[in-house]
Amino acid sequence: MRITIIIIILTIQVGCRNRNETNIKSENSAITELAKCNYNNEAITKYHILTNEAEIAICDGDFDRASKNYSLAFGEIKKPFGPDVYNAALSNHLSDNLDERNLNLQLLINNSDDLSSLKSIFVNTYIDENLWNSFIEKRKTEYNARLRNEFKSIWERDQLFRPMYDTHDDTIQANRIINMNRILSITDSLGFPSHIELGFRKSLRGQNHDVVLVHTSQRRSSDKNIIDLEPILCKAVNEGRFDPEQAISYLHFQNDKDKGNFEVYSTWQYRHHLLPDSLNNKIWLPNLNKEKYESANRIREKWNADQLDDIATKSDFISRSNIPFIFTSVMTFVENMRPDLTLEEALEQYKITTSDKRPFKEK
Repeated sequence: MRITIIIIILTIQVGCRNRNETNIKSENSAITELAKCNYNNEAITKYHILTNEAEIAICDGDFDRASKNYSLAFGEIKKPFGPDVYNAALSNHLSDNLDERNLNLQLLINNSDDLSSLKSIFVNTYIDENLWNSFIEKRKTEYNARLRNEFKSIWERDQLFRPMYDTHDDTIQANRIINMNRILSITDSLGFPSHIELGFRKSLRGQNHDVVLVHTSQRRSSDKNIIDLEPILCKAVNEGRFDPEQAISYLHFQNDKDKGNFEVYSTWQYRHHLLPDSLNNKIWLPNLNKEKYESANRIREKWNADQLDDIATKSDFISRSNIPFIFTSVMTFVENMRPDLTLEEALEQYKITTSDKRPFKEK
């Protein structure tokens, strides 16, 4: 352990000395290499169209239609994304397509090293322990375990000196560049590191090294010398290696105004124990003008991400449903007001807080 720490420290020291020379040059060298992205992979576009249609079918309560769309989508891609396989398993269970459900569950188990969350959701609610154990007996590793462990180490290196920004910001920046360069080197040889090589995380969302992308995009928002993630993420999305919704969110963080409106489109709910359910459960949306709304949708369509109306529909469904589906485009924030407010005070605060938003209206 002590040797490992010494190696990490030496690596950081080298990174700090060179960060204004070799590391930053290599970090930015990928821009020219990856700048040619034509968003022209028809199979991947079709995959995301079909999975979106499946999610809309779920919102309509038509789980059989959802299952069929997931089945069609999975034929378009090398390996489907974890949330889609998970949603397909639930949809197949609810439409009594049990053989397909079992195939979905086996794929999830074969691509995961931590099954605690998956087991807690399915066992005793949708399947029994004996069936679960039969999946475990047939389990085989369908990811690169060595590479997966390396990218867990990348997450650890990223977190090593956070949040000591006042005293270790140079070291944090050096670590970020080391990590980013490793992601780029893997991208050059294997393609952008993704669920294809790394399998699925416990949460089924993203990968450990996504934290490097978050911090890179945040850095670029104030320093345009930091690498532009757009061409890298464009290629990764176009190859079925990166979730379009994550790409939209990181490009939103970059805050490159000339690139257009990368609208994350979060939704909100505001609750207080004295308010009626009609207010507590109400979905509120950003009040975008027509130009921004249409601009965001054009960019989202280009990136295979959900249209804003579909996100609103899915947000509303998630707020009302007890079935634990995962929609990666949905980012709903629930704010609980102080419990000591009177009804009149809660109503007034509710009115003020929602004054810059618009309510969701089902079509």
